[in-house]
Amino acid sequence: MQMRALEPRDLDRVEELEPELFGVGAWSRQTYVDELARDDRTYLAAVDDDGALLGYGGVALDPEWTIMTVGVAPQARRRGVATALLDALLAAAREAGARELFLEVRAHDGGAQQLYRNAGFVRVGLRKRYYQPEGADAVVMRLDLVRRVGVVGAETTAGSDGEGALGDHAGIADERPADGAGGRRDGGAHAPVSARERVFIDVDAAHDLIWSEHPPVVLDVRWALGQTDGSAVYVRGHLPGAVYVDLDAELASTPSPEEGRHPLPTAEDLQATARRWGIDDGSTVLVYDDTGGTSAARAWWLLRWAGVADVRIVDGGLRAWVGAGHHLEDGFVRPRPGAVVVRPGGLATVTADEVADYPGVLLDARDHERFTGAVEPVDPRAGHVPGARSAPTRGNLTLDGWLLEPEDLVARFAGLEVRPGVDVAVYCGSGVTAAHQVAVLASIGVEAALYPGSFSQWANDPEREVATGD
Repeated sequence: MQMRALEPRDLDRVEELEPELFGVGAWSRQTYVDELARDDRTYLAAVDDDGALLGYGGVALDPEWTIMTVGVAPQARRRGVATALLDALLAAAREAGARELFLEVRAHDGGAQQLYRNAGFVRVGLRKRYYQPEGADAVVMRLDLVRRVGVVGAETTAGSDGEGALGDHAGIADERPADGAGGRRDGGAHAPVSARERVFIDVDAAHDLIWSEHPPVVLDVRWALGQTDGSAVYVRGHLPGAVYVDLDAELASTPSPEEGRHPLPTAEDLQATARRWGIDDGSTVLVYDDTGGTSAARAWWLLRWAGVADVRIVDGGLRAWVGAGHHLEDGFVRPRPGAVVVRPGGLATVTADEVADYPGVLLDARDHERFTGAVEPVDPRAGHVPGARSAPTRGNLTLDGWLLEPEDLVARFAGLEVRPGVDVAVYCGSGVTAAHQVAVLASIGVEAALYPGSFSQWANDPEREVATGD
């Protein structure tokens, strides 16, 4: 691939691509003729060895300093064309003396925004109904060329097929300028001050953090027992910048009767996965789902166990985010890889043998009907670990999926003789909802250990006794 100036001879191909890439936002041939004639513009073409046009992009120079457009031909997807074009446009702006750059990108387009985040751009504003005539909202993004020196990572694509199309009008195609830079909204990262704030974050604080100068890594962990693939709903709408997490494949190792349905992944596998999500040492991580945090908590627990210090669950999850009127992105987000080093042991665990003779309070986080043995949808025997107390995870939440108030949680667990200083261990069916129980207990100052194998391991061992009833 080679980079050169976009020339009038390229406009036949550009004219063909514009409607396909940008739809109603396509520029006319005459617009490009006019643009190429301006001295305060730089337009570049990416071409293959045969001279065929792979993509094109433009940047407005003094005084606008705005990325005008980046478009990539469909047949050139996933070949690094968009990243190369963007890198070249940033270099052209620097050479011209730019100290900052702006752009507008469709608010729903996660893949396009991630490409720019990988290059160091941060969100600074939201323009309602900016793109006409479709009336799509636009996110304003800014790059500080003085402090940020072109951290361009892997190319990111977006699209409902999971692969995406750089240049698609609903993907990265059209970053066209508007007057001014948009209003800055820097929430700013601030240290949590209470036990609850160290574990959970409300949507307004999450929104401000996502829009801050140092946005967090955001993980979408949509999963539920019997409905394990959340990627289809993720691609249709997720929190800005959120990376999809496959709970079964990424938050657990291979299931077995001996280890349970969701054994802990190895440290090596978890480190590779966390780096793929874009986590570095010192990253702030937000996790969410659409089930009250009961599946997102598995990611919270694993990362905290692995030594990642600042991980928080978005209280209310996707429902709360949408209810607050915040916009969603679509498409898959593939961030610049991180370099986190995993250090297991940050949270306590217990084994089956330790659970069998547990000296403290043992909590069963499954629904009460499974605890009593009245129903058992997945495990070979119904009931519970002898000596356990029933404490369904959903009892920590309101009917709408929000976390109960601290005083209500303290009262709930006091009724189970759980308070700070008491030894507590928690299990569920496979170590997923129990992680939420551990998180909730941490939010009221109680340290609890997780039994990772949980009942799916226990019930598969014929040597282990199973109790039934209340």
